This record gives sequence, structure tokens and C-alpha cells, in this order.
Amino acid sequence: MEQLTHWLIENVWMIPVYPLLGFFLILLIRVVGGVTNDSTKKFCMATTVLATFMGLMHTLPFVSQLLAGQLQDIQVNVPWLKAGNFVLSMGYLIDPMSVMMLFVVTFISLFIQIYTHGYMEKDPGYSKFYAYLALFNFSMLGLVLSTNLFQMYIFWELVGVSSYLLIGFWFTRPDAAAASVKAFLMNRVGDFGLLIGILLFLFMTFNWWMTSAGNEVLLSFTGMTQFAQAAHLNPGLLPPAGVMTLIAILIFMGPMAKSAQVPLHTWLPDAMAGPTPISALIHAATMVAAGVYLVGRVFPVFQLSPSAMIFVAVIGTITAVIAATIALTQTDIKKALAYSTCSQLGFMVAAMGCGAFAAGLFHLFTHAFFKAMLFLCSGSVIHACEDEQDMTKMGGLLKKLPITGWTYLIGTLSISGMLWTSGFWSKDEILVGAQSFNMVIFWILAITAGVTAFYMFRTFYMTFLGEYRGEAHVHHESSAMVLPLVVLAVPSLIIGFLLSGKSGLVGLQLPSFSDMIVLTGMNHGHEVAHGATHGAAHHGPFSHDQIGYLSMGLGLAGFALATLMYWKPLNDLPGKLRSSFSPLYQLFLNKWYFDTMYGAFVDKVYLVFAEASARFDKGFIDGIVNWTGTSVMGTGGALRKLQTGKVQTYVAVVAFSVVILTLLLMYWFL
Repeated sequence: MEQLTHWLIENVWMIPVYPLLGFFLILLIRVVGGVTNDSTKKFCMATTVLATFMGLMHTLPFVSQLLAGQLQDIQVNVPWLKAGNFVLSMGYLIDPMSVMMLFVVTFISLFIQIYTHGYMEKDPGYSKFYAYLALFNFSMLGLVLSTNLFQMYIFWELVGVSSYLLIGFWFTRPDAAAASVKAFLMNRVGDFGLLIGILLFLFMTFNWWMTSAGNEVLLSFTGMTQFAQAAHLNPGLLPPAGVMTLIAILIFMGPMAKSAQVPLHTWLPDAMAGPTPISALIHAATMVAAGVYLVGRVFPVFQLSPSAMIFVAVIGTITAVIAATIALTQTDIKKALAYSTCSQLGFMVAAMGCGAFAAGLFHLFTHAFFKAMLFLCSGSVIHACEDEQDMTKMGGLLKKLPITGWTYLIGTLSISGMLWTSGFWSKDEILVGAQSFNMVIFWILAITAGVTAFYMFRTFYMTFLGEYRGEAHVHHESSAMVLPLVVLAVPSLIIGFLLSGKSGLVGLQLPSFSDMIVLTGMNHGHEVAHGATHGAAHHGPFSHDQIGYLSMGLGLAGFALATLMYWKPLNDLPGKLRSSFSPLYQLFLNKWYFDTMYGAFVDKVYLVFAEASARFDKGFIDGIVNWTGTSVMGTGGALRKLQTGKVQTYVAVVAFSVVILTLLLMYWFL
């Protein structure tokens, strides 16, 4: 056993290699085999699941070390590109943050891939879907293990390509094709800002990297921590304050798009046009979490600019509010969950901006389990209801889909922050950090937490309670689909408590999440993160326990209001409220008109400018080029006529030229 554990630790670099090999094996089977039958389906599924399972096996020894407080950071780099002293490297980094993300990605992906067998079993693109899943896992795991920003950017783009393929998997459907293009283009906007931010940061700090970083890899995450520490001791190392803020905001543009922050958030709800397993994998647990993970990785750099921290906190808070209000009006179960994801990502980003580094990552960790489960529950409902997604055509499904219904209720309780669920502990930490940063942000996030409980219980009541309102024949639950729900329900309930620092109450001595996730060597950053997550009372009017009671109270208020309006509504209360607050309802229903504004900008500004540019190009630029070509051709044609091949003609021309030159010289000198 010890030899196996040692081998798993020594060969941790193989974690992303397994799914990459699986991807190529499935492609080979498709090319050689041609036709997909039951045996090739089983092979593709088994290959992808086995690759993810092996990644999980490599991760578990590090998880065990992390929980025991014995994890030693590992960083291995191999030179990839050399130009004098300039060296770009590729490698892998094992530390508390990467171990946490490795566990989330491999554990949740494993059960989503098992679930996929039941969901996609009759789809003609079954094996191709598993190939795309393997490619995505390779990209995401490579991103998590990256040691520096350049390497992370490569895998960041691969994640974008993988998501494009998966969102548009049903490309014959217009909504899926449009959603994949929209996701790809909107992420390119954020990725362009990220690339410019990386290059600008390198340009402004190049001398430090070349002279003071020692053996650190260029733009490595450990090197960034050392740079931030050195800058605190010697502020002269920093670029001007405005430039440092610009660098941080440009880098943040990548997470803004990937983690669906306002105003680059509109792609995420549209991406629900893809198969439900993708909604759970990419848009709940892993891909969208990559943005928060990147902010965590470069957190020391963000702390060097207080203005950038404020910007991040404000963007996260705005996203949490706007997405939550839109979720109030959605009748498509997957889109309601999608806007819920946007809102929860806003909580995580706001926590980062408030300096509550560990709290943001803690919520990322707990949210991954219950949100993945909620999306898989929605897929089970949609599958049972013959692809129906409209909650107004559901109801009463708890009797027909009991496992799906009860696990969905567990997810609803957790995301609503109900007492002792995983969401309660992580969201509580965010509110503590927000109070230490700004009371306005604190109250906005606290009220939004209550709104979360309202819209999530609304989806539960409309889908699982009351009378069935649809026309589809509801099928029984598939065993391959409900098994992952049951497994994910366990961490959705208890993982937050186990890592809250309170595990001693049940006889377990596990470290708190904030104690495990620290910024190595960055004392200042660690103090901020530690203080925010543990909630010093003098940083605000409420103690840590009081914030927990407040959060719970607001969640119960949202639950009570949802129960009053949607369990057994009296006198059409929802309809009356929609009429009474019609302008506000229309604002939320139309998603704050973001898509309308983007459409108007494209039609009225971008396309007009593009058409004017095209006319200028065709009329002026092409005119100059065509005139130049025509002139050269005409001159060449005229000169070609002088080439007669007769010697006497050439002699005559030479003699004539000599006479003309002689006359000119005589005129000039005489």
C-alpha cells in the first residue's frame, strides 16, 4: 500500500495525461471502427471514467496529507522556451489550492461521467461526447496544475475550446449553435484583457524577474507571492498605482468572462442549450470556477492595488444581485439554476475583492458539490419528462421521482444557507469577510442570500410539489442517473461542517478550510484572508455567530415567502405581485436588457462601423491598389513595345538619347 501511495505521489504529473490519452483512444476507435455500437460505447465510457478515476486516485494521497497538516508543496518545472536569460517553463504545482481543485474536478467529473451514460445512452453522438469530456478534463486539470501564468493561459484557452465543443454538441439545434458561438466570443473578450494584463505585468516587472527571482519560473505563482512580499518591503518595485490597478483589472477580465461576471455574464444562461451533464460539469463545478481559482492564484498581485480590490468586490456584488433578481422570473429550470450559478460566483468574487481569500475558495468548494447535484437533478427531471424544461408544465414530481426530488431539496437547503448544510458555513464566512471590508456590500450580499432561498424554493415547489401540470408521460428514474445524485448529496450536507473548524463537536479533529488554504510566504495576504474568514468582531457591528443567525434568518424569510407564494398560493398571489410590480418584473424577466443592449450595440454601432470600414476598404484602399496595379501594367505594356528585337532600333534609341543628353548638358553649362 505504501509503495502504491508513493507511486501515485511521484507520478502526479499523469493526472491530466490520463484523459488526454482517453481522448485520443476514443478518436482512434471512432476513426477505425466507424460505426458506434454497444461495445464501442462501453469502451468510450469506461475509458473516460477510468481516466478520471485514476486522476482521483493520484489526488487522494495529497488530500489525506492536507487534512493531516502534512502537505509539502511540490513544484516541478521543465524549460519549454529559452532566449538568453528569458525562459518559459511548463510543469506542475502541488499546494493546498491545487489539491482542493484537483479533488473537486476529478471527484465531480467522475460521477457526472457515470450519470452521462444514462442521460446520453440513446444519443447518436455518445462516443464523441465522451471524447469531448475527456478533452475538457485534460484542459481543466492542466489549468489547475499550472505553475505560472503563461502555462495557465494555454490551458485556459483549451478550456474555452472544449466548452465551445460541448455547448454546441447538438449543433443542429439553432439555440445550441448560437450559444456555443456566443460563449466562445464573449470569453475571447475577457481572454484578450487577460493576455494584455499578463504581458503588461511582465513588462513592468521584468527586471525584478531577471535579477531577483532567483530560480523562480517567469511569472510563477510562487514568484508572484515573493514579488508582492518584496514590494511591501520596498514599494519602489511597484509600477505607478494607476498602472498596477490597470494590470489587475486587465487580468481580472479573464475571470470576469470565464466566471460569468457582469457585464460578461450573458453567455452562461444561454449555454444551458447544451446537454445537462455539461451544465453540471462546466457551468456549475469546474469551468466557471476557473476564474475564481485564477483570482486566488494571483491574489497577492491584486492586493498590491486597493483600487483593484474594490473593483473586484463591486463587480462580484453587482453580479450576485443582478443574477439573483433574474432567477426570480425564470420558468426554465436549467436557466433558473444557471442564473443561480452566476449569483453564487458573484458571492465568491466579492469575497476575493473583500480580502476574504479563503472564504471565496471555501464557497467555490462547497458550491461545486451542491450545484453539480442540482443540475444533475434537473437533468433527471428533464429526461423523465421527455425533454420538458418549463417548470410551469411540471409539478407533483416528488412522488414519481423521489430520489431526484429529495436530493434536489438537499441542494436547495444547502445553497440557501440553511443551518448546518455546507452552504451555510461557506456563505457565512463570505458575509464575515464582507463586514470587515464594507458594510454596504455586507448588507447587499446578506439580502441577496435571502433572495437565493426564495428563488431556489420556488423552483422546488414548482417542480416537485402540487399537481402535475404537464402532458408528457413521466418515466421512471434511471439508476445510472440517480446514483451520482445520492453520492453528491452527502458532501452537499456535511462537507462544509467538516471543514468549518467545528468538526471537534462530533469527535473529528479536522483543520478548518481557511487553515488549510493559505498564501505561502505572503504574511500580509495570509493575515487578511485569515482575519476575514475567522471574523474578528471589532471589524464590524456583528460577531461571527450573530452573522450566522442573521444569514439564517434571511434564508428562512425567503423560504417562508416562497412557501406562501408557490406551495399552496392563495388568490393567485404570484400573479398579483407581478401586476403590482410590473416594471420591476419586466426588468428582471428581460434580464436587465443586457442582451437587448448588446444586440443594439452590434446592430447600430458595430455593424455600421464595419460597413463603413468595408466601403472605405473597397472604395479607397482597393482603389489605390487597383490603380497602382493598372498603372504598372499600362507602363509595362508601353515599354514592352520598345522591345522589338531589332539592333538598329536599339542603336537609334541610344543615339537619340546621347543627342538629348548632350543638348541638356550644353544648355546647363553654357
